Amino acid sequence: MSSREPSGEPASAPGTGEERAAPDAREEHAAPDASEQRAARPGVGASEQRAARPGVGARWIAALLALALSLGAVAGVAYQRYAAAHLRELPKVPRCVRGARVALRRPVAVSGTEPRQTASGETVYLTAGEDRAVACALQFDDALARHLAGALAEQAPAQRAARLLELARDRVPPDPAHDRSAAAAYMMASAALRGLPEDAPEVRAAADALEQHHACRFATRRVCPTRPSPPALVWLAGVPAALSLLGLLGIGLAASAARYRRWTARGR
Repeated sequence: MSSREPSGEPASAPGTGEERAAPDAREEHAAPDASEQRAARPGVGASEQRAARPGVGARWIAALLALALSLGAVAGVAYQRYAAAHLRELPKVPRCVRGARVALRRPVAVSGTEPRQTASGETVYLTAGEDRAVACALQFDDALARHLAGALAEQAPAQRAARLLELARDRVPPDPAHDRSAAAAYMMASAALRGLPEDAPEVRAAADALEQHHACRFATRRVCPTRPSPPALVWLAGVPAALSLLGLLGIGLAASAARYRRWTARGR
């Protein structure tokens, strides 16, 4: 039998190279169509790029958080040390101090009859209100009570005012362990100064000096002109820490806004 067909043309062998190449060509033509479809969809390329870089935003957040915490801790410790020396809180004083203040505000009109000893060992005689104040001071500071007795024993307004100022400014040690005695001395000295003639220059000067000394020892509303400024480390570490916290807040707000936009888009 002849290998030629009736038409006289030789029969093509199955699976020739031209026929095998035809599907590959069709696939090459089909591949760009799929990529074009992906490119035509908005946001697909951007999402793939973001997926290719996982954890970039998390690393930034972790870096900002670490910076804020570390620098904030440094600034906090520096400020705490400064406040412990120059901005101490006013301590609580015994309840009897407030009652003694009321008695000391009254002007002294009669001589005292209650005997008390001063720091030098001298016996003085005080009024009932003055003796009440000394008895109160004896409950927590014996030396303060004796100096208070000597100050209250002065009858002349100028000398009495000077001794009361000396009591609070010079007779109480400056370290924090004696803050309660310092607060009590200020409260009783300021009350006793109010019982003196206000028009006397010595009394006004002593009252102003007493208020300034008290403001420089404790954190009060009055400004202390001799109080040093906070150390530079507080600002050098605190400002970057605050900026890092603001950056974290901005990232959180942006993420919340994006999440809200996606939620509203799904709702449509």
